[in-house]
Amino acid sequence: MQFQNTIAYGTFVNDGGEQTIPAGVWTDFDYTPSPKINKNIVVPNGVEGFQVQVKNTGMYYVEFSFISDGGDSKNYDIRPYKNNVAYNNTDGVGQIIRAYQQPVQQKYEVSTHGLFILSYNDTLAWKIKRSSVPSVDYYARNIRMNLINLQQLGLH
Repeated sequence: MQFQNTIAYGTFVNDGGEQTIPAGVWTDFDYTPSPKINKNIVVPNGVEGFQVQVKNTGMYYVEFSFISDGGDSKNYDIRPYKNNVAYNNTDGVGQIIRAYQQPVQQKYEVSTHGLFILSYNDTLAWKIKRSSVPSVDYYARNIRMNLINLQQLGLH
């Protein structure tokens, strides 16, 4: 019998800001995450966008959130990407959530969570898309991702 240490967790943040999102294109959040606390989850070298990389295989519980403010009363879609491929892309929909960007002067939290099967060196990112040409730039502030490997200790 052998014990395998599979401890992996992390909280990653960025203050965020203004971003132009083209119509009909899944776009990375422009902001590189900074770890607040992490073990066996890292920010990949040279990353351009809000993306992390796991160093332990397992089933992960993941939360992703940010504050949206200002807007043009349009819908935005947000979805997870594993290794730059849409995660759980069932019938072209998968784990997409839709957020409505409120008119100017209103702020609200956009958040989602889920279970993700991730292997060693897999990357996880969230992308955003809008269907029409924006009349204003998008503001995403206080971007945050929390991850925890649910298989913290295993017996083999």
